[in-house]
Parts: sequence; C-alpha cells; structure tokens
Amino acid sequence: MSRRRLVVTTVDELGSWRLEARLAERDGATELTLVHHLDPGVDVGSVGPGWEFYLDMLAASREGAAMPDFDDYLPAQRPFYERLDAS
Repeated sequence: MSRRRLVVTTVDELGSWRLEARLAERDGATELTLVHHLDPGVDVGSVGPGWEFYLDMLAASREGAAMPDFDDYLPAQRPFYERLDAS
C-alpha cells in the first residue's frame, strides 16, 4: 500500500492552524484523510461546520453541482461539534 502525507501550518489573525492531508492507495483507489490538529480552547463549534462546508464545496465542484451556502452550516451544526468537544 502506497502512502503520502502533507503537513501544513498556517498562521492568521485567529491563530495557528496545523493541517494534515494523507493519501493512501486502497484497492486501486486513492483515499484522502484530512486531519486538523486543534489547540486546546479552539471553538470546535465553529471549526467543525467550516470543514463540513469546505468538503461539501469540494464535492460540489467535482460533481458540477451548486455550491453550498455557509449559512446552512453555522449555526445549525454547532451543537453537534460542541458535543464532540465535551466528550
């Protein structure tokens, strides 16, 4: 099984973001795993919906579908991610 990994750190007005993309070949297809290493105290209730939005934008662009609207993600998904953070 072939594997590749890219790790990126970015800094903006909200802080530092450690992001990782992993590619692995499985049964003749490429599997993409995205990892966001969060620092303690990060507002998971807003970061999680953001990732959902970006991934749905990726899927829409690949399928030629309409782009999603971020207002459909936040605040609607905030409680789900806040529960994950509490556990």
